Amino acid sequence: MRKKFVIFLNGEYKYSQEFMDRLVSEETICFCADGGANFAFQYGKVPKMIIGDLDSIEKRVLEYYKSKNVLIKKFPRDKDFTDFELILEEINKILGNEDFIEKIFVVGGLGNRLDMTLSNLFLMEKYKNIVFLLEGEEIFYAEKSFVLKNKKNFEFSIVPISKNVEKLTLKGFKFETDGIDVKRESSRLVSNVICENEASIEFESGKLIVILKNKNLFIKKFWRF
Repeated sequence: MRKKFVIFLNGEYKYSQEFMDRLVSEETICFCADGGANFAFQYGKVPKMIIGDLDSIEKRVLEYYKSKNVLIKKFPRDKDFTDFELILEEINKILGNEDFIEKIFVVGGLGNRLDMTLSNLFLMEKYKNIVFLLEGEEIFYAEKSFVLKNKKNFEFSIVPISKNVEKLTLKGFKFETDGIDVKRESSRLVSNVICENEASIEFESGKLIVILKNKNLFIKKFWRF
């Protein structure tokens, strides 16, 4: 059975309790990166594991999670990987195979520090099941064609991270394309709108960061975690 994960990082948090309660179900496996545990605590969520040098987690939060028998892995402050990547490696160890991962949802992964935000986003190229969530927005990586369902009226943007995206065809959008080549520096793929209940994104080669935004923010029927 494929598993769903939620990772709490130490970035910006502008999520409602309702959003978080729907995201984190009984079947969800949660991890916290150091200070991300403070936010998990605020939302009443108990992680499987806390990883980091533990310089950002509040003492009362740490003691609470210890009392709940949460596994805590402390690393030196000077290390070769971010806490986020340490968690991703831990998930791979637990499962042993990426095929058993349904999705890795990340909250608090953006904002605060530009260097950490960019580092987090580019990890999607290595760990392809990552989805960064804001309330009303999701960000994910794609290197092959895909279809979006039940996202009508969502704003849609593509940020190419490879030098070129070849033969890109968009169907079901306000602005459609038919087999165009797009260079990385182009801005023509931002601020599109999905117009159909099923929209297709087809391309022969390229690497993309895709950003979906619900203009009406949090509407329950759209957010099926």
